[in-house]
Amino acid sequence: MEALLHNQALHGNSPILVVCYTNHALDQFLEGIYTFLDTGIVRVGGRSNSEILKQFTLRELRNKGDTRRQLPGHLRQAYANVSGEMREAQLHLEDAGAQLECSLRGVLHERHLRGYMADQHWESLVHGYPEEWMNPKGSLVLEWLGLGASSFSQSAPDRNGAQPAGTPEEEEEEEEEEDGAEASLLKVAGEAELIEEERLLDQDEDGRAQLQKRRRQRWQRVTLEDHLLAMTLEEEKEEKKEEEGGPKEPHWEFQRHQKKAMKQRMKAELRKRHGMTTAEADLVEDVWLLELGSRWQLYRHWVQKYQAEIRRRVLQYEEIYQREAERLAELRLQEDLLILRQARVVGMTTTGAARYRQVLQEVAPRVVVVEEAAEVLEAHTVTTLSGACQHLILIGDHQQLRPSANVYDLARNFNLEVSLFERLVKVGLPFVRLNFQHRMRPEIARLLTPHIYQDLENHPSVLQYENIKGVSSNLFFVEHSCLEQEIQEGRSHQNLHEAQFLVELCRYLLCQGYRPSQITILTTYTGQLYCLRKLLPAQTFQGVKVHVVDKYQGEENDIVLLSLVRSNMEERVGFLQIPNRVCVALSRARKGLYAIGNLAMLSKVPLWSKVLHTLRERGQVGRALRLSCQNHPETQTEVAQPQDFQKVPEGGCSRPCEARLGCGHVCPRACHPYDPAHKEIQCLKPCQKVLCPEGHRCPRSCYKPCGDCQVKVPRTLPRCGHQQEVPCSVPVEDFCCLEPCMKVLLCGHICSQTCGQECTRRCQETVQAALPCGHLQEVPCCTATDIQDGRPVPCKTKCPSVLECGHQCPGQCHACFGGRFHQPCRRPCQRLLICSHKCQQPCTSDCPPCQRPCQNRCIHSHCLKTCGEPCAPCMEPCEWRCQHYQCSRLCSEACDRPRCDVPCPERLSCGHPCAGMCGEPCPQKCLVCHREELTQIFFGFEDEPGARFVQLEDCGHIFEAQGLDCYMDDQGEEEEDRTAIKLKVCPRCQTPIRRNLRYGTLVKRSLSEVEAVKEKIRGQPAEIAAQAQRLRAELKGKVTLRARQPERYQQLLERLGEPSLSVQFLEHLAGFYGWLAKLEEGLQRVAPAERPGARLRLAEVAGWLERPHSSFTRQELSDLQSELQRLAYLVDLLARAQAAGGSPDASVAELLGTARQLLEGGGRFTPEDERLVKAKMEALKAALPASGLGLSEEERKQILGSFRENTRGHWFKCPNGHIYVIGGCGGAMQRSRCPDCQETIGGENHALEPSNQLAPEMDGATHPAWSDAANDRLLAAQLQELL
Repeated sequence: MEALLHNQALHGNSPILVVCYTNHALDQFLEGIYTFLDTGIVRVGGRSNSEILKQFTLRELRNKGDTRRQLPGHLRQAYANVSGEMREAQLHLEDAGAQLECSLRGVLHERHLRGYMADQHWESLVHGYPEEWMNPKGSLVLEWLGLGASSFSQSAPDRNGAQPAGTPEEEEEEEEEEDGAEASLLKVAGEAELIEEERLLDQDEDGRAQLQKRRRQRWQRVTLEDHLLAMTLEEEKEEKKEEEGGPKEPHWEFQRHQKKAMKQRMKAELRKRHGMTTAEADLVEDVWLLELGSRWQLYRHWVQKYQAEIRRRVLQYEEIYQREAERLAELRLQEDLLILRQARVVGMTTTGAARYRQVLQEVAPRVVVVEEAAEVLEAHTVTTLSGACQHLILIGDHQQLRPSANVYDLARNFNLEVSLFERLVKVGLPFVRLNFQHRMRPEIARLLTPHIYQDLENHPSVLQYENIKGVSSNLFFVEHSCLEQEIQEGRSHQNLHEAQFLVELCRYLLCQGYRPSQITILTTYTGQLYCLRKLLPAQTFQGVKVHVVDKYQGEENDIVLLSLVRSNMEERVGFLQIPNRVCVALSRARKGLYAIGNLAMLSKVPLWSKVLHTLRERGQVGRALRLSCQNHPETQTEVAQPQDFQKVPEGGCSRPCEARLGCGHVCPRACHPYDPAHKEIQCLKPCQKVLCPEGHRCPRSCYKPCGDCQVKVPRTLPRCGHQQEVPCSVPVEDFCCLEPCMKVLLCGHICSQTCGQECTRRCQETVQAALPCGHLQEVPCCTATDIQDGRPVPCKTKCPSVLECGHQCPGQCHACFGGRFHQPCRRPCQRLLICSHKCQQPCTSDCPPCQRPCQNRCIHSHCLKTCGEPCAPCMEPCEWRCQHYQCSRLCSEACDRPRCDVPCPERLSCGHPCAGMCGEPCPQKCLVCHREELTQIFFGFEDEPGARFVQLEDCGHIFEAQGLDCYMDDQGEEEEDRTAIKLKVCPRCQTPIRRNLRYGTLVKRSLSEVEAVKEKIRGQPAEIAAQAQRLRAELKGKVTLRARQPERYQQLLERLGEPSLSVQFLEHLAGFYGWLAKLEEGLQRVAPAERPGARLRLAEVAGWLERPHSSFTRQELSDLQSELQRLAYLVDLLARAQAAGGSPDASVAELLGTARQLLEGGGRFTPEDERLVKAKMEALKAALPASGLGLSEEERKQILGSFRENTRGHWFKCPNGHIYVIGGCGGAMQRSRCPDCQETIGGENHALEPSNQLAPEMDGATHPAWSDAANDRLLAAQLQELL
């Protein structure tokens, strides 16, 4: 190269192109050039490990040079635009990828799933759980999925945290242990990884940028997890957050075993992929009614929609990134072209030459040098050439490994494994061979000469190598006869004996003081490579290289341990007989080579026979390897088996070390050549140092720091006077007393803390407290105090009510509002639907349409709708035909041909005649081969001569044709059976018969009846539209609802336009809302002090109505009607009491109290309660008339009779309803003050005070005595008298 560069003027200004097969070889080549050329080198590709060549990489030259400034202006602008677009797209991709990864690492918070949840799911989730039981994250999803405070407070394990044997937790621990053991093994690169590492190009991203990118991604992931996840799988992050300082809000805390159980449950569920279908999810109204397994399925349905949206964005930005990357590649090629044209030497791998082929054609190098040319495919070599090439130099060794082709047949049949180098040598083209080797010591080189190379001389540098420490010979082959094992279905082999022996030898050499990087373990088979990997823990062997021979060409190391693997009874040596591979295997070591194999078998190969002869001449082969102790050279140990290395446990010999350590103790180890100064030896004997004036000695091991004295001594604490066992080094003033605190709290209980701790503020002693609902419940003492202060506490008492369906109510007292609104029944319905499926909904009186996939199908197609939707009839021609009959109708119509009873002429695969009927699918059973099975009596005709059989397509059962014909034609004896609409079922397994050619007419008739019922259930579109129009008109007439509850009124109108409209449900909902609006209007007649309580009960009903519903069950309708009736009586009662005014007498007060107790109490408002309330109301009507005067009718008449004026219209009331009278003409002539409330009454100039009004309840007047209406009536009466 130096000569070529000195004569570069002869071949123009074009650079010299250097091409190598691997990155390692390219680095070595260019480093050699750098010794005499320190400028003008360009190294293409970023996978260089050389610090010297870092400045010459194409990436560095792009960054520090002014090449980009030399580009045309439009290209520089395009470069900036493309880079910006790529960075933006990359950020979006990274964000989306982090979000996608987050969804797999924990449970997403519900606020991020809101857009992917149906409205009814969100509403029921939000309103279905009390806030006071919330977990620290404030996540309803955690509570809903059974990962919150309530779930684990109710189902905590015992105090010892014991778990049953064989639980998922233990299995998870075992998996983690296995993962940890796998991670602790030495990483061994496979063939594919090695090829990628050596040949693929880097994506021009330097280490600093990668580090910054990884840090940003890690920070982004942590930030996203805090933002997105309600619970994460990583415990370390949470524990770290808990350890951080700062005030903590009070919340539920979990014990360690509870956290572990939650993590493991969540991990198991997140691994699953099965979620609800959209149809199944749409059927769910209240998510809290689902069982735990179904909740996780619904959660996965939401997450799948969330992930699908992210993937859609990823694809969008990926297209943008790919498009801009292609544009950037084109711009970089132009930039690289400028750099390469200015260089003197350009180095790249064959992969880089293929990638930069277009640029190389532009650069047009006239001189091309190819290193490792004998290992490069001819096509790859040709790729490096351009039309301007004048001088091609190939460097290589065709006696070592050939190129490897991916397709073996092409390599063998078309000589693809022959390189251009080898082909030119073999055709007689002149070549030059180098005779000096600079790698191997002479003993190792002697194995190759003259067996492989005829003339090979040693360079003086290889004569100066030192001997291998701890071994009596620098070169040795160990013989054995242990057999190999076949793996990977015979495609590879392993030899456990050889692997164990070399691992122990490697450990021994490491003990001699050799660095792991100085040792390489080579093997001839991939199977042995992975066998070695399992025996090499990374803690001990980190840095030791382990490779197969084929992937180590061009490499070398000080010490090579070689496993030959092959040892079998058939004496098959495989590719160990190929001279190229043998050459590579024996020529990789510089100072020491140790091999192990079945040499007796290998000696049958001529080449190996010669090698072994050379070894035996110098005593370098045998059954055992002789080790030599460095500290005691006279002691030698022979090792033939892996267990023999136990004789030299520390790499020396079996004698004790006996060296005195710095601490004064004797070294406890056996003889060891490493660490002769004993600086790294840790003394494990007990430390004898005195730590304190008391004379206590250190209890730790000698090598550990002593620290403060921790021996416990009895001390009396000055603050409390208790005597405690205190560590010797801890001052008594700083010690926290561990005696139980005996102070009595304000509630009367003893403090649960220790004496040295601050007393408990919220007592956790369990007490029995009476809840507002009347139930007794065990709660913490502090919670009982909260109950007395009016704080709501959910009652967990099981609801004792029996629902109208006959089942026990599944709710608790607080969930059922004290028995007023019961939870829906959760028992599965299991009634048989018209489609023959069982209803999967909870117990209901009216089953909704079936949501399973429709199973109706014919020979042409199958229905894609749900089972409850009407199927579109098949319009293809009927396929039921044989040589005797043929149906002429459509597939969905009843057939117009009879059944054919002629035996089927076909033959089965077994060669016997078919047992079926002509023109029908042949039964899968043969009457000869399966005679005993077919002739088993069911209908009674099976064993008769000439019996024929029919196989049902839906279930596969086979029946005798005559008996099955009778069964299918039978309509039943009972009237109910003859008129029932249902599908015929298989006589054996009860599977509905939906398709069968022989009984097609019967099946199609039944299916058409079922379809008619489906349409009846769903309703005709015109009928539904008419009902919706009628309901819309009714809504417009509900003036009170529109005025009092405009939002709910608008919601009802909007729901009338929904496609899945249930008019009956909306009618009920409109009726209930209208009732609530009237009651709310009636509250205006109630005393202001009574309104908040009444409004609260109205709000409870409104909140219950706002829960997601698609229909009302009978139980729900009954509960609502009874509760609204109760509220109507209550509002009427409160209004009557307000109208009466004043203080009622004792009897009236007793009636009011009794009625209010019935109306404001808990529990259901029963018919008996209603009867009692009606009786009390009738009694109150007599005592408190509707006039609201607080007088009886007799008293009112007496008052009216005491005044002289007999005309009406003289009685008025102040703004607060107090009655007064105006005498004379009835017109107000002066103002005064009401004696009861001091409001202004009366008026001036016959004009009444605007805030006052007529009191018609006193005398039945319709207008004041002095008014325009009164004058008009008086004038009319006078005219009548004149006439």
